[in-house]
Amino acid sequence: MEAEIVATLRRSIEVSQQGSRRLRAHRFKDLFGFQAWSPARREMVGKLLSDEGVVVQPSLEQAGRDDWLIFSIPAVGVTTATPPEPRPTVEWFAEKAGLHLAFEREVEMHFVSPVFEQLGYRVEQEAAGFGFVMWEGVRQHHAEADLLYFATDVNDLAAGDPLVLVECKAVGKGPDAGLGQARSYAFWLKPAYYLVTDGDYLTVWNYRGGAVPDLRVCEARRATLSEKFDELYAVLNPQAALATRQQKIKLFAGPQKPDPAAADPIS
Repeated sequence: MEAEIVATLRRSIEVSQQGSRRLRAHRFKDLFGFQAWSPARREMVGKLLSDEGVVVQPSLEQAGRDDWLIFSIPAVGVTTATPPEPRPTVEWFAEKAGLHLAFEREVEMHFVSPVFEQLGYRVEQEAAGFGFVMWEGVRQHHAEADLLYFATDVNDLAAGDPLVLVECKAVGKGPDAGLGQARSYAFWLKPAYYLVTDGDYLTVWNYRGGAVPDLRVCEARRATLSEKFDELYAVLNPQAALATRQQKIKLFAGPQKPDPAAADPIS
């Protein structure tokens, strides 16, 4: 019975205009006839959701009784199976680990930009201080992204393909520094991914269009970047990131089916 409920949930997501479904945590529990969420039951339902390719945010373990649960089927993105060739040298990683960074501009120039060069981006694909217009209701204001990487040297939102948005903060601000700002910028820039870094932590997020929560893809530390570099390359190199963005364009522009009250219980 539990597997049938989760399969029905997946089908309801597939026909939803939003590409997601919302349920209160206690309403979701009631679908299974559970009197209480035991750790074993949460684990069992979580595995069923995972087997169906359904992501729930927040997780079943973190959600309170009256919290909204958002269920979605993410397009996980295209990755490159082969490692970078050539791979950065041991000396290159050591030099980056030993940098003494402080300010945002130093993080941008001496850490992020060299990393993206090693990921396969040419200088012509990098747009530093990229200006664009954001709207808040009927009012607009100009914003500036620290770095925006494009598929080619066409650094334009209409004619080009923005692949990775980067928001830099000063060292010591923590792994989520600039996250809210990057998310709001991504809504208008529509990259495949966005990345936030304070020059120590580096975190990559899969931008999912704004209708459902974005997904954390991978994270790394500057001091141990060598250990995570191949994982970053598999996701962020220009070819993989462009394929991911094209995948998302098709997904977001695809035919939409009628959505029976996204917040209602599953029938």
